Amino acid sequence: MDRKISVRFLKLGMFVSKLDRPWLGTPFPFQGFVIESRKQIGLLKKYCKTLYIDPERGEPADSYLEEQPEPPKKKLFENTVEYPEVNTLEAELPAAKKALEAASQDVEEIMENIRVSQRIDMKAIRQVVTPILESIIRNSDAFMWLSQLREKDSHIYTSAVDGSALAVALGRHIGLPIENLQNLAIGVLLMDIGKTQLPKDILEKSHNLTDEELIEFRKHVDYGIDLLRGKAGITQEILAIVATHHEHYDGSGYPNRLKGAGIPIYGRMAAVIDSYIGLTTARDTGELVSPHEALQIIYNFRDRYFQDEIIEQMLQCLGVYPTGTLVEMSNGEVGIVMAQNRKRRLRPKVMLLLDSNKQAYKDYKVVDLIDQIHDEEGRPYDIQSTLQPGDYGIDAQEFYLAV
Repeated sequence: MDRKISVRFLKLGMFVSKLDRPWLGTPFPFQGFVIESRKQIGLLKKYCKTLYIDPERGEPADSYLEEQPEPPKKKLFENTVEYPEVNTLEAELPAAKKALEAASQDVEEIMENIRVSQRIDMKAIRQVVTPILESIIRNSDAFMWLSQLREKDSHIYTSAVDGSALAVALGRHIGLPIENLQNLAIGVLLMDIGKTQLPKDILEKSHNLTDEELIEFRKHVDYGIDLLRGKAGITQEILAIVATHHEHYDGSGYPNRLKGAGIPIYGRMAAVIDSYIGLTTARDTGELVSPHEALQIIYNFRDRYFQDEIIEQMLQCLGVYPTGTLVEMSNGEVGIVMAQNRKRRLRPKVMLLLDSNKQAYKDYKVVDLIDQIHDEEGRPYDIQSTLQPGDYGIDAQEFYLAV
């Protein structure tokens, strides 16, 4: 069981499992870590007054324990499975790109048909979701990387595909069985299906609505339920996502102001996914937000809009620097995060785009920060900061087209 101690009593070999402040905004990995140096102890003293250690994963705290055990986190699902990565990112990229491009085209056609005829083609919908699901199960980074690189807009088609992919990635990380993954992916793909029935001017405006327009806009939830209820292939889980993805954990959401466990678990997950996609596609604000910044914003609403346990799983799934984040290195180089390291999330795989003078590299090189801990001058080499999309004139779409 986790034990709380003062930072005064830290020693080498202890496993730090939780801080007295959010992990986000500190240089420490979310999943915890073993103290390996005096420098780490100094940093912990700088950021914290107390923290939790796990005696079973590191050195015990002996007589310094303060008897305040960490309450156990609520387990989201009882029956989970593990998905080993069977492809490298590089090997999976061709299939991932094929799945992404097919999904983008097919979802636009599906949504347009629904707008015109109100008919739901579940066969076509499953044909969209299956390649996405299969790709992300084989490798959890390739599809997500391409999804971040391609041109972003606020259209519901883009949001639907990106959201469905994130749902698969999150569900895979949690360990949902395949059938549950499919329901989650389809539900998120269709959660804004009711927007196909909104007036075009409201749909295109979406983030600067008058009070009257907002009332009409929020009807898309009911429109979506009406479109899907009773249709073959629409499970209760799918319907729950459509009905509750705008509910908030504290009861401040819509349409029914549901609260806490009164919101189905898939709806609670979809709410987090929807907000993240809204921020990173410019749908909700009109401006692109970096994946890293989007996570920070969402984290600040834990146990208010979103369930804390789901936020923690989201952070572990996407990492401190989510795939697709533009970053500046400690030596001034600029790159884009390609893949996560599941054990050390502060040290992902990065494609370097600009040198320390901010000049473009002729040939982009990929560095794995697990292996490369020093730069060419022998100085510590790591990510110094995150950048906003488009900084230094970098157009991520160029790299998508080159894949």
